[in-house]
Amino acid sequence: MIGSANISNWLPQAASSQAQGVDAAFYGVYVAGAFAVVLVVGLALTFVRQFRRQRDDERGTPDGRAHPLYQGLWVLAAVAVAVYAFAAGLPGFLDAQSAPWLSYRVLVNTSQEGYKFTYPNGHIADTLHVATGRPVRLDATTVDVIHSLQAPALRLSETVVPGRTAQAWFTASTPGTFDLRSGVYGGERYQDMKTAVVAHAPADFEAWMQRVSDIFAGRTMEQAGELLYGTKGCRACHSLDGSKLVGPSFKDVYGFEFDTREGVRITADAAYIRASILTPNVSVIAGFEPVMTPYEGKITDKEIEAITAWLRTLSSKGGVPAAADSTGAAPVAATVAEAAAQEGK
Repeated sequence: MIGSANISNWLPQAASSQAQGVDAAFYGVYVAGAFAVVLVVGLALTFVRQFRRQRDDERGTPDGRAHPLYQGLWVLAAVAVAVYAFAAGLPGFLDAQSAPWLSYRVLVNTSQEGYKFTYPNGHIADTLHVATGRPVRLDATTVDVIHSLQAPALRLSETVVPGRTAQAWFTASTPGTFDLRSGVYGGERYQDMKTAVVAHAPADFEAWMQRVSDIFAGRTMEQAGELLYGTKGCRACHSLDGSKLVGPSFKDVYGFEFDTREGVRITADAAYIRASILTPNVSVIAGFEPVMTPYEGKITDKEIEAITAWLRTLSSKGGVPAAADSTGAAPVAATVAEAAAQEGK
């Protein structure tokens, strides 16, 4: 077996079953190339020293050309290296094209904001968790521009093109945490597209899956709300530092007042936040477009409560709940995802 761990530290730790084939092909071509360089340089230096400027009738052949035998051997050697490179890489290439039957399937959504992984049980995370020894199939799409899935330790590299579903697979062989990033330019922030692949022993993976299936286990409501901010897609449109994205920042939303596109003044209290999540486009904050996807039927009451609790921690008015309207009903809906930058407040 030829592997990076046995020859050099040039390649990352080999952490998948695919690494052996990839590394063997790489080092085989590398050794052949290094031999060719040494041979060419050595012959060049030898010929320069031995064959100084000569008359035509003193050269190896009457017409001054290289000997046909040597030319033929050189061409055959070059062809042999090319054939070896093709033959060494072909099995790994073909193997990567089709995931094994009954592979563990994870949906991957990529965007300029990062990665989102959806597991078979519906759990969504921004980090990819897998079990060692189990083939994992990734079905990846992008919502904006071209991206890629690149995990060097797993020898994984797959380009994700808009309008298509890219498929890649691997089998982690070593427990640990490994880098996952985009290796394709997809805008000024593409270098920020970094996350990790966490490979667990099978029993540890099942325990992790049971634990994360209930996001409230071992967390406060505020912590659960912050987690939902990442897993429900809020991060893509709403910053936490006051900067404006597709929607306004979540900083200083709770307890503040702002105007809607319809000219109605709204207070972002708990009732408003609930209505704005479930039916976000009924009334939209001034300066923003009604583009948010309604979450009615996609989120639970407890999750809304957690998001509300977390938004209060981001607001300077979070300790003073805003008053409900006189009827006790929720104000006209305008998405939390469209809660505004606060008009000088």
